[in-house]
Amino acid sequence: MLVQVDSSFANDDRARAEIGAAVRYLLKDATGSARDEIVQAITELVRDVASGPLASDISSKQPLMSGVAYKDYVIDAYRRDIDRWRATIRRSNGKKIRIVSPPAVRDEVTTVTDAITAEKAVEFAKRAIDAGEVI
Repeated sequence: MLVQVDSSFANDDRARAEIGAAVRYLLKDATGSARDEIVQAITELVRDVASGPLASDISSKQPLMSGVAYKDYVIDAYRRDIDRWRATIRRSNGKKIRIVSPPAVRDEVTTVTDAITAEKAVEFAKRAIDAGEVI
């Protein structure tokens, strides 16, 4: 998974609101020990991010091809192998995606063609969205 520093937040309050929304989504319908495990995983994630490299170090070494917003979707590129990139597509509002062929409903969809760069993988995902292959 690529790490992206998202600088599109309007301010600190907006960033905190986004984090709060993500935490509420992860905790929905969770009770008891399952809820405790989710909270622990979120806490570990925050600690990992806080102890990781500075934003300036990340942006200079990795392309910003994760968390790309396009229409009502978010696209994340990832490397499968050397010069083999794919992208996952998910809805920005967390709703399921309907795949036209073969018919299916999923949380996220992965492009089926390898790309030589992360940018091309994102381009393939945008084409799939534009062609109506994912709804």
